Formats: sequence, C-alpha cells, structure tokens
Amino acid sequence: MSTILVIDDNVEFKGMIADYFMDLGYMLEEAGNGREGITKAKALKPDVIFLDVMMPDVGGIEVLRELQADEDTRAIPVFVITGTYFDKGMSDLFKQESNCREFMSKTVEISYLQNKVAELLAKKK
Repeated sequence: MSTILVIDDNVEFKGMIADYFMDLGYMLEEAGNGREGITKAKALKPDVIFLDVMMPDVGGIEVLRELQADEDTRAIPVFVITGTYFDKGMSDLFKQESNCREFMSKTVEISYLQNKVAELLAKKK
C-alpha cells in the first residue's frame, strides 16, 4: 500500500485529499505545517508528498529544499499544490529542485492528481 504525506495548513484541503485517496486504498498521513511535515517525512519515508507553498513557520520552498538536502528524504517525489496565485517564475523556482515533480494549483481536478501519482508510482516499481 502506497503512502502519501500531505503537508498543508488548510484543514479542508487535507480532508478532501484524504477522503479521495483513502477511498482508492492509499495510506494518508497529514502534517499541519512545514516543520511537522519534515519530521513526518523523515520518520515515514512516504511514497509521495503533497506540499503547500504558503504555510506558517516553514514555507514550501524551505521544506522542499530541506527534504532535498537529507539523504533519507531526497528521493521522495513532491507534488507542490498551492492555493495562492502563482506565476511562471514561482513554478520555475520550485521545479529547479530535483524532488519537485509537479507544481499545480489547488483548483486542479483530483482525478488529474490521482493519475499523476499512479504514473509516478508505476515507474518506481
């Protein structure tokens, strides 16, 4: 069973993602801020991480870079999913990090996200 870690301070978004992916048979873990997310990523070593950009304490880019710098977490693929307006420059900034697989808006269809996760996990096997 594949594990997804959702690092996001938006309770409604985490709940929606959890309901959807758990119904598909995924294990889901949640973190409400960047610091907690880094700790959980190191402990759980999930198959995929969904990461918000704007969070209290530690923002998305810092989380992404800290995960990238740690030998135990650098290979975990990260999908950056933001609810704030972003431009191409912000997307490019995140995509420079080798562990960032996708950068998308929270308005994305969850089925699209599901397909991206399935494709990624199929390649890992």
